[in-house]
Amino acid sequence: MRIYLSGPITGLSDLSIQSWRQLAELRLGGLGEIIDPAAAYYDAALAFEKTENSERAVERLRHGIYVVNRNKNLIRGSDLLFANFLGAGAKGSIGSVGEIYWANEFGKPIFIVREEIGNVHDHAMLNAMAGCISHTLDDGFAAVAEFASVMRKRAGNG
Repeated sequence: MRIYLSGPITGLSDLSIQSWRQLAELRLGGLGEIIDPAAAYYDAALAFEKTENSERAVERLRHGIYVVNRNKNLIRGSDLLFANFLGAGAKGSIGSVGEIYWANEFGKPIFIVREEIGNVHDHAMLNAMAGCISHTLDDGFAAVAEFASVMRKRAGNG
C-alpha cells in the first residue's frame, strides 16, 4: 500500500511540517510505502509577502510547475491520501486542498485529520470527498490501518 501524506507547509516551521510526518512514518510505515512530498525540498516562506524581481518570479513559477506535476503523479500512484490539518485553524492550505481534489479525481480514498471545531478545512466540499474524518492523529492512523486490513482481506492476503 502506498500512503501519500498531505498537510500545510507554507508559513510553518520545519518542526511543525516534519513532526507529524515522522510520526506517520512510524505508525503507518508497516502498512507499506509512505509517500511524503515534504521529504524533498519545499519552500515554506510566505511568498506573497515578498517583493520579487522577474528572475525570482520565474524561478518560483518553475518550482510551482515542478511541484504540481510531481505531487499529482505521486497521488495518482498512491493507494490513499492522508491529510493532516491539525493546527491549521483559520489558515487554509491551498496545496493540500488541491491534492485532495486530485485524489478524489483519481478515485483514491481520502483520510482527513482536523479539529472538530474551528478549522477552516471543515468545509462541505472537503467533507464530501473524505472517506474518513478524524480529530486526532491516533484516530486517523487507526482508520488507515483498518482500511489496509479490509483491503488485504478483500485481496485474500490477510
